[in-house]
Amino acid sequence: MASRFLFAALCLLAASCGGTEATAPTPSNAVDAAVDAAVDAGDAKADAAGDSGSDSAAVPFASGCTLTWQAETAPIDPKQRKFATALFHYNLEYVIGGLEASLADGSKKRFGEVAANAGWNNEKVEDYIIDQTLKPILEMYNQHPTWGVDIELQAYAIEVMAKRHPQTLALLQKMVQRGQVSLISFHYAAQLFLAFSREDQLRSLDATKAVMAQHCLPLSTAVFNQEGQAGEGRQRLLVEQGWKIGVFPKNLWKYQHKNDDGHWWPLYSSEGGDLIVGPGGLDKSAGFDLAWSFFDDGELRAVEKTSVGPLNPYFAPKAPTSPARVAEYEADLLNLEKAGFRITRIADYVRHLKAAGVQAKPAPPLLDGTWQAPSTNSVHKWLGGMGIPFGLDEQDNAVRSGNTRAHVEVSAVQVMVDVLAKSGANQPGHPQHSLWLSGQAKVAELWRLLWHAEVSDCSGINPWWGEVQWGLNLNAQIGKEAKGLRDQLIAASGKPMARVDLAARTVDYGQWSEAPANLKPVEAPFAVTLTGDRPLTAKWFDAGPDSYLLQIDATPTDCEACTYWDNAVAFPRFEEVIRYSPGLIEDQVREVALADLQLSMNEFYLPLANGLIGLGKGWWVIKVLKTVHLAAHVPAAQKQIDFNDQTAPRQGFHWEFLVLKQNQVQALQKAQTVNIHPTVTY
Repeated sequence: MASRFLFAALCLLAASCGGTEATAPTPSNAVDAAVDAAVDAGDAKADAAGDSGSDSAAVPFASGCTLTWQAETAPIDPKQRKFATALFHYNLEYVIGGLEASLADGSKKRFGEVAANAGWNNEKVEDYIIDQTLKPILEMYNQHPTWGVDIELQAYAIEVMAKRHPQTLALLQKMVQRGQVSLISFHYAAQLFLAFSREDQLRSLDATKAVMAQHCLPLSTAVFNQEGQAGEGRQRLLVEQGWKIGVFPKNLWKYQHKNDDGHWWPLYSSEGGDLIVGPGGLDKSAGFDLAWSFFDDGELRAVEKTSVGPLNPYFAPKAPTSPARVAEYEADLLNLEKAGFRITRIADYVRHLKAAGVQAKPAPPLLDGTWQAPSTNSVHKWLGGMGIPFGLDEQDNAVRSGNTRAHVEVSAVQVMVDVLAKSGANQPGHPQHSLWLSGQAKVAELWRLLWHAEVSDCSGINPWWGEVQWGLNLNAQIGKEAKGLRDQLIAASGKPMARVDLAARTVDYGQWSEAPANLKPVEAPFAVTLTGDRPLTAKWFDAGPDSYLLQIDATPTDCEACTYWDNAVAFPRFEEVIRYSPGLIEDQVREVALADLQLSMNEFYLPLANGLIGLGKGWWVIKVLKTVHLAAHVPAAQKQIDFNDQTAPRQGFHWEFLVLKQNQVQALQKAQTVNIHPTVTY
């Protein structure tokens, strides 16, 4: 009975909707002859399978390609009104570090303590995802070159395929170039990007575009991404960066606007771009019919199902490709085609909508969140919400506040290297040229480490112990390696200290005496409510004119009966309006009236990447992200905004919040200074 219960509990993970993290290897800098040979081999195999030579104009893998967006060359069929689309979301980083992890004493710990997971390290799980879940789907579609499909994966997966799976990469490249596959990629690693600095995501997108150009892979103009993260900031950024179409998950939409459920308009406009809802019922008054043949983790479609859902990479040793499941999906598509549906890509579907004169409707206010919003409480599962069955292993706040500190470390050494370049060190012959070269290479490596540390599944949905430790260890590694580079740069300056202004992007070298903070206790401006599994204390301090610092401390606990380490602080909410900065929008405060939402769960959670949220009547709260990075919970029926950590460590914790009675401009500037662009002294 116990083993059956454990298997059922573990299988709940198979129905979860998101990937995880892996190693952060040095990416390849060139495509070698093996990949060129694989192209020829892959083309020959595909052509023998009946491709009819349709890829005769394909561009071979080579260095020196430039980024291109996938061209729409197929003719518009004005009579076509029935479309079938599919979105396969792949995440090579599904299981951070693999199914087996090493303890400090050299012993091994395995996911679920399952003996079959022995030896399933990070690379083996990655190889499994490519060979057993991605490749079979590509091969099936390759048998039907008139069928279109959207494949979403991170740029890191392309690098791994180039190194270890060149034939699969060659097949993907051919299918993308002939217009059959739309390749969607909006991050280098599977980052929880709505929770972090816009700088992190911008640099991740630069790396993503470089990887795709390096491998001659044009990008789709549509965007879907890890955990289905969506919101106005993601939409604005994708438009700014050259994409055109955002895919907004239906569960997140109806979490905010339940009255729209099942009859979404085919096309919306948002932040200057197009937006569609998927997968969901369509308002047929537009004259179109849309069927989604698949919209889920791609790893689930080609493997066996159990009574609680398909297996996934957490069960890789027991989940090889199921030819019957692939054939079942192929039969579904054949039936759709017989029923008159055009099996195509998202961008092609949108193109037909526009050609038919379908007018985009303005999207309603759309809050940040993830694609399975009700079951995951939107972003809470990653920022304080406990998963099952490994919840007591989670340390959401430690991982995510650690990511924030790691970001500051990497951003600071980036500024220091950039300033060194401005001094002329980027020119050969300069006495510090070699330092600049090594520093530039090192900081690039640190960004990649940071993107891997920020992946979603070292804090949710249901991370096992090895994944949590992976995130914590990467944060520590980033801090150590950033310090090593920083120490070299400071030593080269001839001064003992450096002060880095991340907003101005300047560095001063010198020596300063940092006086310890002299915090003056003050009366609380209003009452906050503390709840927890242990005693919590709140202390208020003067932080300047109309500004307060709130420190919350928890003592260690040995609560053996606790099933959740549940601790929270609730602030009063004075208005029925929410003011916050959406993820990736750090220069604005957006305002949403609760009356403009139709909440399916009567609540919502926000990541607050810059920490800022308004309480109303001129009051603001800023979570100091280096100490607390939990989701903000807004229960519509209660006049409060709270921050709840169900994963708080037994050893105790320390949170800090700034509370301001200031105008919006001042509050936004303070959030930027504290959390996004601080000045740091080393």
